[in-house]
Amino acid sequence: MRQTGIWLDFNHANIIELVDGKVTTNTIPSNIESYHLKGGSRSKTPWGPMDKTSESKHLERRKHQETAYYKEICEAVENSTELFVMGPAQAKVGLQKYIESYKNLEKILLDVQTADSITENQKVAKVKAFFKFLN
Repeated sequence: MRQTGIWLDFNHANIIELVDGKVTTNTIPSNIESYHLKGGSRSKTPWGPMDKTSESKHLERRKHQETAYYKEICEAVENSTELFVMGPAQAKVGLQKYIESYKNLEKILLDVQTADSITENQKVAKVKAFFKFLN
């Protein structure tokens, strides 16, 4: 039985696997760029049009980056028999929605919980406690 816990935010995901009492951890970086939109710039012609920055382009790029991040996480946990997701922000909700559309993972997703930014040992302890409570 392969029980897997995932703690994630938009910076990285920690995958904690419990297999026959042994714990293995893996970290997946998100590669999601953060944007700080600033004003546009003038053209070189005097009194010319101003070049605008397009927020929709940035949002579309971020959406694609998030989808690629969720796909990478799902591919890493495909062999799991039980799945538990936790995290501090909206990333866990996005992953839950992606899991519901991804192959057979929605059948093994047991719970999604809010968890603050915690240490590696606390993440492992939380995953162990969750699966111990189930058994």
